[in-house]
Amino acid sequence: MKTYLKLVLFACLTSAGVSSSQATQTNLLQALSFKLTAWSQGAPVTNGNTVTIKANSQSVVTKDILTWLGVATTNNFTGAQLLMVNQLGVPSSKSHTIVRVKVAGVTNNVDVSAFFGVVTYAPTVNSYSYNVSNNIVSAGKYYGYWGFYFLETTNNPLLPVTFHVNGFGVDSVVNVTGKNKVVLGLADQFGITNGVGTGQMNGNPFLVTGNVSITGKTVETQP
Repeated sequence: MKTYLKLVLFACLTSAGVSSSQATQTNLLQALSFKLTAWSQGAPVTNGNTVTIKANSQSVVTKDILTWLGVATTNNFTGAQLLMVNQLGVPSSKSHTIVRVKVAGVTNNVDVSAFFGVVTYAPTVNSYSYNVSNNIVSAGKYYGYWGFYFLETTNNPLLPVTFHVNGFGVDSVVNVTGKNKVVLGLADQFGITNGVGTGQMNGNPFLVTGNVSITGKTVETQP
């Protein structure tokens, strides 16, 4: 995996922003998406001599994550985007997770990196090639066992929901091209499918299943 998996390993990202001291930087923007189902134990219902106990299910999608992040950071993230930001052309640069929201026509980026973490539980099984003369790695695929965490931080303890999802994932690395099809870098198209984990909502436990993905290869130049 690329930068975001290496950097957020349990400790998560702690950087305060996504700005750079350079005059211009080229960023790769990708959508961080959730499509999950939370399963919790329902309360017993008594009807005469019969007591019925059912499992309750609730959909958890990206919009819900944004709502909870808004609660934790005291922001209104209605209609916002949840994005991963990586600086292209700088292998040592850190990844950031941001919420991009427009307020009165002005685009604001709120760094929420500290709320997310990814753990690699086992060495990946890889399929790729590289040039022995310059050690440049080409696009390829990486298969692994990962865990994705959505967790509260000490600075923002108001997050009403936390969870983790573990499972088999595939990272398809593709080229990012600019004008005249010049290759600017590589982009991870990452997904955990049919993941399983646990979580809590306001202290009430639940099981969670579903998919987490990071996709897209939008290029943005930042002055």
